[in-house]
Amino acid sequence: MKPEGGPSTGRLVSAGRWLIPAVLAIEVLLLVTGMIDFGTGARMVLIVESLLFGLVLLQARSAWSVYRAARADGCDEMGATGAALDAVLPAPAAAVLKQDLLLWRALYLAARRRKALDADEVAIAYGREVRTIMWLVMVVDGVLLVVVHLALPWPAVRMVLFVVTIIGLLWLAGFLAALHVYPHAIGPRRLRLRFASFYDVCVPVAMIKSVRVERGGKGLLRSAEVVGGTLVMEVSSSTNIVIELTGTHVVKLRGREHPITRVRCYADDPVKAVEMATGFVGGADGSTPMSA
Repeated sequence: MKPEGGPSTGRLVSAGRWLIPAVLAIEVLLLVTGMIDFGTGARMVLIVESLLFGLVLLQARSAWSVYRAARADGCDEMGATGAALDAVLPAPAAAVLKQDLLLWRALYLAARRRKALDADEVAIAYGREVRTIMWLVMVVDGVLLVVVHLALPWPAVRMVLFVVTIIGLLWLAGFLAALHVYPHAIGPRRLRLRFASFYDVCVPVAMIKSVRVERGGKGLLRSAEVVGGTLVMEVSSSTNIVIELTGTHVVKLRGREHPITRVRCYADDPVKAVEMATGFVGGADGSTPMSA
């Protein structure tokens, strides 16, 4: 999705995507290395930032136009925000910021006991084993934080380790919350397959031919991959549901588009998940053959 404006505006937005963070990084580097003093650095920042102010406003305008266009296309607020960030930030920075926003949103929704679902969708839980492991990791990390804080004699080191551990625990809590508040979901319009805050893939319900239980696993390096025209979304290196499509559907993973004709995914209760899907999918056979 491209921002509004002509070719010149597009070129400026593309330049600003890298120029603004690069200039800020150079300013910080000069100050940290002592090549300039604080007074000179402050004056330089004022001059450079005033020159970049117009470009920042252009970036903000472009981000807003992309956000509005995405919302008009049916994206939710987080999806539209992600599209806006992709339009004005370098890809690595946009990816990190989107992950942070999704994790903080997960904590917020978990605190309110809500899930990220549309009104016409029902949740399909996954990742029970992963959640158990995450709880254990959080408990162990919390104990280690107390032990290390009491054992180390150096206040500065204790403070650094305290801050780093707290950040790690917040990330783990966000990931744990994301597994709960971002479940798979199915409704009359779409099947939405997710893994925490990392993957979010939709398949139109109208394209689903059949749904069945079938256990398997490919031991992928990532939780979601397209292998031979099949979208494989594993949990703990396993899948237990197979979804056959009526034709080819294009999904987007890590910025690339992939054609698929089949989906393999995982649910905590695959039989119940198939029953729920059958209620929305015309022609889903609801059968449950058990095969590797």
